[in-house]
Amino acid sequence: MFNIWYFLLRGLQISAPIAYGALGGVYSETGGVVNIAIEGMMLSGTFFYVWGAKTTGNWFIGLLAAILGSVLLALIHGVVTITFKVDHVVSGTAINILAAGLTRFLCMQAFGMETQSPVNPYVPPTVFGINVLAFFFIPLALFTIWLFKRTRFGLRLRSCGQNPWAADSLGVNVYMYKYIGVILSGVFAGLAAATLYPNQWIDAMTAGRGYIALAAMIFGNYNALNAALASMLFGYAETLTYFQEQIPLLSNISPILIKTFPYVLALIVLAGFIGKTKAPKADGVVFEKGED
Repeated sequence: MFNIWYFLLRGLQISAPIAYGALGGVYSETGGVVNIAIEGMMLSGTFFYVWGAKTTGNWFIGLLAAILGSVLLALIHGVVTITFKVDHVVSGTAINILAAGLTRFLCMQAFGMETQSPVNPYVPPTVFGINVLAFFFIPLALFTIWLFKRTRFGLRLRSCGQNPWAADSLGVNVYMYKYIGVILSGVFAGLAAATLYPNQWIDAMTAGRGYIALAAMIFGNYNALNAALASMLFGYAETLTYFQEQIPLLSNISPILIKTFPYVLALIVLAGFIGKTKAPKADGVVFEKGED
């Protein structure tokens, strides 16, 4: 029998990594830095979570390790795009490739296996059988909206993404705020990693969720709450694949076809909404202090 309560809880957990990635993208792109490196940050975060938790026997240390590992790649992206002014998409693509190779290398060095780690028993506590961290992305989305609209930090970060030259003329340290936005995207990528699959690291385990997070961010029109809700749309679409036999309309469809549903949905969303959303005006634009 179809268990709607379990479906809702399972969908919440599956949505959480996408939602945290989308929130990280909101922070980075609100500050004017395009960040397609979220996929690589999440992948590196998953490895560092398992390594940190297994090494110390503490899930919270694993969470901190995941955040630090993701932030490290975020910093690289920040240095390359903000300081050296490399194209943001090129930098993000390079970081995703770097993360794919680096995690395999580190797994081989740490665990003697290249494509997967041993099982990690030190995982976050659960509520109703669901990773406790999965319950926080909606409150964090609401906090983000308040932060952007009601605080000096939020207003300055938004100004850096809308018109960094005007912000610079008013004494705002544009470079610093852009770095903070990118670093916070790394923090959220670490949270995404800790909710994805903390029991084990497996090569390519993010399976494009970082890109789906970007689709959710665009679908949500760069608004934190809307991005989180859009992430739930993709998350529950993926959840259907685990309940296929219990849903009459889906029971006769090929399981392989069902598993493509979240990705097809992401393509439809991008095709239908990417021209209708309003990104920050200076998102991805090279900023040079003193220029107009």
